[in-house]
Amino acid sequence: MATLASSSPSVLFSASSTNHLLFPHSSSRLSFSSSLHSSSSSLSISPTFLAFTSSNSHAAAFTISASAAEKKKVLIVNTNSGGHAVIGFYFAKELLGAGHTVTILTVGEESSEKMKKPPFNRFPEIVSAGGRTVWGNPAEVGSVVGEEAFDVVLDNNGKDLEAVRPVIDWAKSSGAKQFLFISSAGIYKPTDEPPHVEGDVVKADAGHVGVEKYIEETFDSWAVFRPQYMIGSGNNKDCEEWFFDRIVRDRPVPIPGSGLQLTNIAHVRDLSSMLTLAVENPDAANGSIFNCVSDRAVTLDGMAKLCAQAAGRPVNIVHYDPKAVGIDAKKAFPFRNLHFYAEPRAAKTKLGWRSTTNLPEDLKERFEEYLKIGRDKKAIQFELDDKILEALKVPVSV
Repeated sequence: MATLASSSPSVLFSASSTNHLLFPHSSSRLSFSSSLHSSSSSLSISPTFLAFTSSNSHAAAFTISASAAEKKKVLIVNTNSGGHAVIGFYFAKELLGAGHTVTILTVGEESSEKMKKPPFNRFPEIVSAGGRTVWGNPAEVGSVVGEEAFDVVLDNNGKDLEAVRPVIDWAKSSGAKQFLFISSAGIYKPTDEPPHVEGDVVKADAGHVGVEKYIEETFDSWAVFRPQYMIGSGNNKDCEEWFFDRIVRDRPVPIPGSGLQLTNIAHVRDLSSMLTLAVENPDAANGSIFNCVSDRAVTLDGMAKLCAQAAGRPVNIVHYDPKAVGIDAKKAFPFRNLHFYAEPRAAKTKLGWRSTTNLPEDLKERFEEYLKIGRDKKAIQFELDDKILEALKVPVSV
């Protein structure tokens, strides 16, 4: 049996057999080329696992590096706030690494205070890799980017049609072949049958829904991506940091409800790889909605425990009823107080995408950066926590 999972610019191939397989030398390499329509590509295969004996579970793995003949010019319209900003940063770097041409247009002005924070203060990495960075108003995208034409446009900024329509209309009139949009898994209606999958009912009044419909009406080639929560270097919206802040200070971690609520937390590199596959395989992605998430759920208590494990510290989880203590859980806790879990089924079946998120290991990396920037020493107020803990009569060490 053989399976092929694609993640640009490389593909991991796994083969399993009851027979003995042998690759005689570590330098063994299989190369071939293919031609389809006007586009051609070359593939090379290098074994990374040379030999194994007969077994039901043994597998050989080797890497296929693909070099596509057609390189794209991509414009990323990037938000200047919130957790989605880091998506554009990772996407730009991955595209550039694959040989594509990238311009990233960030909302606002380069001289603003926001640009001194992650991920924007790391934009020199994009420039050094050959990318172009510009700032301005997306409603005036044509004047900001000048006469340059693009094959692909991604809007990673707008949340409603008023904000995104100017970008869609400009992209269509300027000859862009493909339009991609970062929507949100938050538009799904709560369900008694999780996880959310592509095609589930969405909130009709959600701003993102109007954008998705307009893109479908306007472009022949399009795809929509619905992310959930994410982690990764450069993210400027608290996720794992919320837990680290309490764990390193030996404070209780207040979690609403039972703590058994399921959610989905993906490393942003997985979101980037999914987007890149859509750029490089536009026919496979066309007309599709993709849940841009990892392929495993985690409970709210589980996230606290994994963060503590990454920090090498104990954790004291305290559960509470938001109504009973008079607290708005949306303000006191970084995740939704219900099962909020989507699966990336469409990306796996249509794009051959595979998730690489590994929370136990990824959180270790995130904690190292947490310490590196000195956040463990930062003075932080825990006013809402204190109100919750006081209502529960839970002592807090000073």
